[in-house]
Amino acid sequence: MKSYREMDHYELLEISRDAADEEIDRAHALLREAYEPGSLAAYSVFDEPEAAALRAQIDEAYAVLSDAERRRAYDASLKGSMLYDDHDAPSAPEFEGGAGRSTAFNGFEDIDDGDADAPWDGARLRRSRLARGVDLEAIASVTKVNPSYLRFLEEDRFEALPAPVYVRGFVNAYARYLGLEARRIAASYIERFERHYEQQHKPRSRLLDRP
Repeated sequence: MKSYREMDHYELLEISRDAADEEIDRAHALLREAYEPGSLAAYSVFDEPEAAALRAQIDEAYAVLSDAERRRAYDASLKGSMLYDDHDAPSAPEFEGGAGRSTAFNGFEDIDDGDADAPWDGARLRRSRLARGVDLEAIASVTKVNPSYLRFLEEDRFEALPAPVYVRGFVNAYARYLGLEARRIAASYIERFERHYEQQHKPRSRLLDRP
């Protein structure tokens, strides 16, 4: 399990090693949007110095992989290393910033969101949002999280979401907007998401281990 600081450029941008140029451009744009200064997604997980470090690492990954010559040299540097053959799923970083409950939407706080101990899945997130009369576009406009990702959260479309480190920020931002206990809800949601993510990103056998 890795923090974002330990990811290679492909893992950080959540793309395959044979990704085309347009995939690299799209991945960089989505991640940059999610972690721009002032984004609630970034604020929910990182303080500003940490978010700035993440943005710099994302930009460096993009600068290397979007340049054909630099990408070839980088790929060559990975060959034969554990990074080249080992695809352990990255985890959320140890840093945990931000507050638990939003105070910006106090009118939402008295709404019954069901059993306090019940797990939070996409359907429960959606019920809480609808109970408050909020649409996804309103959340997206404040949190700066791409509305497609918000829909994927509600639909539990785990395969369409990025790595856990980013999804935790998205759920935090979503919950904070609704005046919910963001940290607890993100932990509940991410527990299910990480199980799925790890199943989809099991390490491949290394070539050297083959008979």
